[in-house]
Formats: sequence, C-alpha cells, structure tokens
Amino acid sequence: MNIAYIVLAHKYPEQLIRLIIRLSTEKTYFFVHIDQRMNSKAYQQIVREISHISNVFFLKRRKCYWGDYSLVAATLEGFKEIFSRNIDFDWLILLSGQDYPIKSNSQIQEFLRKNIGKSFVDYFPLPRPENLSPKWTNGGFDRINYWHFCLFNQRFVFPGKRRLNTYYAYHVKPTILDRIISRLWFCLVLFFPIKRKFPQGFQPLAGSQFWCLSRECGEYIYNFIQQNPTFVNFFNYVDVPDEIFFQTIILNSPIRTTVINNNLWYMDWQNPNPNLPAILGENDLDKLINSSCLFARKFDAYQDIEILNSLDKQILKS
Repeated sequence: MNIAYIVLAHKYPEQLIRLIIRLSTEKTYFFVHIDQRMNSKAYQQIVREISHISNVFFLKRRKCYWGDYSLVAATLEGFKEIFSRNIDFDWLILLSGQDYPIKSNSQIQEFLRKNIGKSFVDYFPLPRPENLSPKWTNGGFDRINYWHFCLFNQRFVFPGKRRLNTYYAYHVKPTILDRIISRLWFCLVLFFPIKRKFPQGFQPLAGSQFWCLSRECGEYIYNFIQQNPTFVNFFNYVDVPDEIFFQTIILNSPIRTTVINNNLWYMDWQNPNPNLPAILGENDLDKLINSSCLFARKFDAYQDIEILNSLDKQILKS
C-alpha cells in the first residue's frame, strides 16, 4: 500500500522532522506545506534536515490563518502536486505537524490493506445540535450563512455579528483593542444585510479536518475542484472551512457509500477549553496504546517530549 501524506505545519520544526522520519518507508510520500509565517531559521532547519529525502516534496508556501480558507488552499496544493507528479498512491492522508502515529508503519500498512477502497472521514450533517459542541452556533449555519474573511490577521464576519474574530471565541479572551475594533465593525456591518446561500444541490456536512482517503476518493476531489470553481470560491468566505469543505464534497458524491464515519485519530476533548483537543502527554500513554486509532493529536514536544519517546519505544518499533 503506497501512502501519500499531506502534512500542514506552522511551528515546531523538530517535531515535524521527527514525524516524517517516523512514517517514512519505501511506500510513503510526503507533501509538506510550511506556513509562510514560520520564521526563516525554522524553515531552513526543516529544509536542511529532510529536503534530501527522495520521497519528501515541499509545497508552494502560503500564509495560513486559523479558521481561514488558507488551510483548505494549502491542502489543495497537496492534491495538485500529487496528481501533477502522477504519484502512485493507494491512500491519501492529511496530517498536521503536531500529529503522531500510535501504530507502527507495518500496522498502518496492514490496516489499510484490509480496508482498500474505503475512506475514513469524521462527519455529521448540519445543523449540529449545539449541546454536542458549543462552537457550532446556530447548528453550524453561522459558519456558512455569514461572510467571513481574513484581514491583517483578523477574522471578520458579517452581517450582524458582534464578534469580529472567531479565533478568540474558540481560543483566547479578546483584548480591549479587539473589543473596540469589534464594536466599530458591528456598526459597519449593519450596511451589509445580505446573507449567503449554500451551493445549490449540496447538503452541508462537517467534521474533523483530518482524514484518510482512498485513491478513488482523492481522485474524485481533485476532479471536482477543477470542475466546480464556484463551489470552491464559496468556501473562501466560510468560517473554519477545513471542517466543512471536504465532508460536503465527499458525502454528496457517488462514492459516499465507501466512507466510514471514523477518521482514525485519537483526540481528547476533555479539556478546559472544549473547543480544542487536549495536549497529550505521558499520562495518556496507556490510552494511546490501547486505542484502535492509527494517529493521535495534539502533541507538543516542548511540553512533553517523553510521550513521543515512549510511543517510539513501546509501539512504533513493533
């Protein structure tokens, strides 16, 4: 089974390098997108350490912002590069630089061999009951009915929303300056009362950004985005589109019957901020070892590097 990994990274060069080396075999390819905002020293470190590896390819860099279409665009750069190079792959897997395998390469290969032709995607239809996740306000329709765009590293939304930056709603408390700008923005958006209409003929679906796709599914997406520029353009102004874009394409397609509603990632949502997965550490080792998932997130080697060492020792050497 040949695997093409698209890897999105914006920090922690050592952790990214470790991830790629750990997963690298004669049957893997890596298409790596490095956020253009990463400092030059860190970027050069990555290039120096892995650019000589024949199965590693660097994607065209762009500035990526949380919750913005730029993350979808970076992922699509991976699709473009994979198919333009005529890569012989059976599986297409999206990772972040803070993911890590919790199964050995041979175990990953064996699992995929047994499930050839299937795709593993976390998904659910919108509207989503808000009691299941507070970040899906109005069942998730606020993400698609309003116009969202990024300007000067701020996320703006209209019409009629007091909150200007959805990042602050999910991650950190806004500053006084953020609140002032937000109030001014709210006054301005009163002049833009038009809401958006979702692309006709499509049911909106959402789920995790990360997935494991069959070749057939990857080919379908690649052909779809070339043939449907209006659909793609709609998502330029969706909030956190990386959690909606691919699910909507795949689950409205003829290949939806091959999709398993499980993306094969272990994530711990028992977190003080329920909108973010917890940082995994050594205390999580037993749960990771006993999980049936192939990958896990998030890891932060600056907070706990021993969990990665333990995984390498107890699982990935098998």
